[in-house]
Amino acid sequence: LPSETARAVIVDDHILFQELITAVVNNVPGLRVVGWAKTEAEAVQLLARQRPHVVILDLLLVPSDSSLVALHRICAAAPGAHILIFSGNLTPAVIRRILSTGEFSLIDKSATLDEFRAALRTVAQGRTYFSPEIAESIRRLVLSSRHAGTAGSPELTSREESVLSYLARGLSSREIASALGLSRHTVANHRNRLMRKIGVHRATQLSLYAANHGLLAAPSGPERKTSARNRSK
Repeated sequence: LPSETARAVIVDDHILFQELITAVVNNVPGLRVVGWAKTEAEAVQLLARQRPHVVILDLLLVPSDSSLVALHRICAAAPGAHILIFSGNLTPAVIRRILSTGEFSLIDKSATLDEFRAALRTVAQGRTYFSPEIAESIRRLVLSSRHAGTAGSPELTSREESVLSYLARGLSSREIASALGLSRHTVANHRNRLMRKIGVHRATQLSLYAANHGLLAAPSGPERKTSARNRSK
């Protein structure tokens, strides 16, 4: 993102939430709201016109093809924007569908204001944010799928498995490096190799892959604190 103030657009059909979120966003250094949209059609027009750096999106996301089409259209209207999905409907099924669609930051509407501000700061810096509840949902997806068959899965080294398991829990490269006694550069190399082996283009999709294939249970090691730190890009 550029060093100047990052432009943010809010997509939410509740006027009260729009006003509250606007007040919070505008009080975060380096962020400024430049527009609101209440519908998908309004959002597409506004995003194409404003080209924001950050999109704060509350969409009724149910695991259906129509909702994913809407999400694709909104993303296409703001290429390069970092999208923070802020919703009260982030069930495990919805999280799975979102992660299969693209790279998004996720936070539940039950989050505290402090956590929301942390998410905004992280996304404004071009990094991905998962709230602790979302990270826990991803971890449970991994655990619940661990007995699934892994036929056809690429062969991973033990170190790659360790890195993947930590990524699936939402830990940052710095946290993984500390847990495994590695440099951040080495962790980044492992992450990039995992993406090539698995055939995904976004680091966030590694979590979905782990959940879908049941590769690993979460390892023992550092857990998320109350304010989830985020994966480095």
